[in-house]
Amino acid sequence: MTGSDMLSTLGLRMEDSDEASFPEQIKLDAINLALRAVSNLLHSSYLTELEVIDTSKSLSSGSLAFSGLSYIPLRNRIVGVRQDNGKWATMIDPGDQKKIENSYRAASESYPVSYIFSGKIFVDGIPDDDTIDIWYIREPFDIVSVTASPAIATQIIKTAECELNAALHEAIIYMAEAHLWEMDAKQDRANSARQTAMSQIDTLNARYPSEAPKGVA
Repeated sequence: MTGSDMLSTLGLRMEDSDEASFPEQIKLDAINLALRAVSNLLHSSYLTELEVIDTSKSLSSGSLAFSGLSYIPLRNRIVGVRQDNGKWATMIDPGDQKKIENSYRAASESYPVSYIFSGKIFVDGIPDDDTIDIWYIREPFDIVSVTASPAIATQIIKTAECELNAALHEAIIYMAEAHLWEMDAKQDRANSARQTAMSQIDTLNARYPSEAPKGVA
């Protein structure tokens, strides 16, 4: 669906195709909230359209702030960190640093380690000013009625296709519907729409383990 298709479908769901109760901008705000909600609730493997690779980013004192990335990472989700020489860093939880404080498991140039803390990507075991490639999942772009001038890179005009997979569009519209019914103080209808959206999301998340690629043994 395009953004315009989503607006039309949402207008029908809200029994407001003439926009007497919910102007277009209100519906767009609801759709954009729903885009983020659905993206945050889904397994990352269903969000391939949001995957980004930022190349040759320079570390400063061994870290790179999220503000240095091209986009905001969704859920602080960094998929992988790779040195320019092709060596991948092992991603760990910041609380696991103590576990590698020994001569056998310590970070090194042949075994770099990366973790996320306080809005920064830290990489241990390589020079503090080295360059890295970052693989991550960004937040979805906002759908807008008109293109800004100058253009804003994180916006998509409503006449363009929604950037998320078509299989997710119904869940997005149901979630947007729930937001609008809540605005209209009709909690029962909001709950019904949200339950439908969550049912679709839960079904996809439950199905993923059986469809996931097999890891390296």
